[in-house]
Amino acid sequence: MSRPRISVVVPVYNVEKYLERCVDSIKNQTFKDLEIILVDDGSKDSSGRMCDELKETDKRIRVIHQANGGLGNARNSGLKAATGEYISFVDSDDYLALNTYEKLSEALKSTGAETCIFGFHRVKNGEIKFTNTNAVSGTFRGRDALENIFLNVLGSEPSCYNDFKILEQSSCFSLYSLDLIRKYNISYPPSGDFVSFSEDVLYNFDYYLRTSNVTVLNEAFYHYCQNPGTITTRYNENRWNLNVKLYKEQLRRAAAYIDDKDLLHKAEERMHRTFLAAARNCVMYISAFFTYKDGKRRIREICNDPVLQNVLKIYPWNKNPFKYRLFNFALKKRMLYFLYFLGKFKKK
Repeated sequence: MSRPRISVVVPVYNVEKYLERCVDSIKNQTFKDLEIILVDDGSKDSSGRMCDELKETDKRIRVIHQANGGLGNARNSGLKAATGEYISFVDSDDYLALNTYEKLSEALKSTGAETCIFGFHRVKNGEIKFTNTNAVSGTFRGRDALENIFLNVLGSEPSCYNDFKILEQSSCFSLYSLDLIRKYNISYPPSGDFVSFSEDVLYNFDYYLRTSNVTVLNEAFYHYCQNPGTITTRYNENRWNLNVKLYKEQLRRAAAYIDDKDLLHKAEERMHRTFLAAARNCVMYISAFFTYKDGKRRIREICNDPVLQNVLKIYPWNKNPFKYRLFNFALKKRMLYFLYFLGKFKKK
């Protein structure tokens, strides 16, 4: 049996309302040389049964049923089962443009790259609300790939207008080389060890540090859906501590894996900026979920964190755009009232 060109891994958990839409967008791709791996992560609704039914409609579909272990574990199961040259991840409540893999495969073939990055649409109530195409495009090799891809995966340089130029930290916006993943034994960390999106952050850190031939398309193919029931409705009291843990783990990996002092310095600077962005986001969530009386203590805990205050001391945040300088100044000076209402304004 010949090796498929692309393996598509779809973690599935309680998405009976959206699963068929997602799988149809993969089955009906104009590019046909695919294997589709549905990983039922212990769903409590009819999603598991639907996976088996969908398998009967297309011989390219394989189904894995497992006890609930979270997104990272489900993706790891798909990784182990995959046999393609390349691998793609699609969340089961999202969907793809029907020409996605045709365009990505053409890009890899024409450039000789081993990895492809692309953009996405943010969809709410069936309408595209925002389109994110990458601020950098082209094909990058060797040192250029480290400078333009790996560093931008970690975050932006101090003067950049946005915190991220590419990827937005998600694994769903890349087509990866499965051989490279296997060579370096790259996998997702166990779910629950870090903040919710950390699986993607650490996976992309490990992958993009090692890939040396990347092409970036300035086109959006992925439809990221903000569906009812998937939007956060409560504040995770451990959110900030998990962000601190993730930041420390990134610093540890950078020190362990990067020998080039200049690259290490640049990487740390990008991670500092992303960490400050995490602090802003935590404040915004606190402002959204609590009154000032109840939120003040939580914001104070963030401001008083020695890790945050150290970053504010060593990172040149005075080079950030004004909207971020203002927030960082308030964090440094522990301006609780101002932060609360600034966070409330930003969240709107």
